[in-house]
Amino acid sequence: MTPDRPAAAPQADDERAERILAAAHDLLLAWGYKRVTVDEIARRARIGKGTVYLHWRTKETLFAELLRRDFHQRLGTVAAGIERDPSAALPSRLVREVFLQQRHTPIAEAVHTGDSEVLGALALTDNGLPVIQKLGFHALLVRLVDVWRTHGLVNLTASAADQICTIDAVMYGFITGGIAIPPDEILPPDRRADLLGHTVGAALETPTAPTGATLRAAARDVLAALADTRHTLAEAR
Repeated sequence: MTPDRPAAAPQADDERAERILAAAHDLLLAWGYKRVTVDEIARRARIGKGTVYLHWRTKETLFAELLRRDFHQRLGTVAAGIERDPSAALPSRLVREVFLQQRHTPIAEAVHTGDSEVLGALALTDNGLPVIQKLGFHALLVRLVDVWRTHGLVNLTASAADQICTIDAVMYGFITGGIAIPPDEILPPDRRADLLGHTVGAALETPTAPTGATLRAAARDVLAALADTRHTLAEAR
């Protein structure tokens, strides 16, 4: 046996796993969870059906991993923006970026809206809660509001619970587009993102701009919250 053989096997496994996930991603968006079979995923990934089961024992666990990985990647993109510019940790800036991330990622949009046509049985957890809660979005939002309050980035006249509810409801409304506006009159994503950021900023943020030192300290805590959530998602694989 050659010396590099042990290292090659895990690499081959990773490559196959990526092909399986890519195939599952494309089929989920094209057909929806209910219609996609492991046989079709294997054909699309150009591997045997048994190889799929070597990585994931069931179709449900495979697609659950797809949702976890998508959320993990999007949080990484948000974190990278904050590392470049600490002001991106402000509530108005952060929710704007999260909105844009999910608008450009169809699976993320399906998760945020609970789209059962795309997600099928994955739209709800075993105890009937939206899958986005299982992914940890609510827990992350609670922690972020606590960080913003600790560093004085949001008004303390309202309770943390009220602010969490405001962000959750406003984001959901902007993601779904509302119910009164005809589809052909819905504003483009970038404009809606701007309006979302303005709405959250006006509703929550303090009128006085924070100092650079405050922003940097808050950004560190926001990055820690994002990193912990990403770690939890990775551990759940």
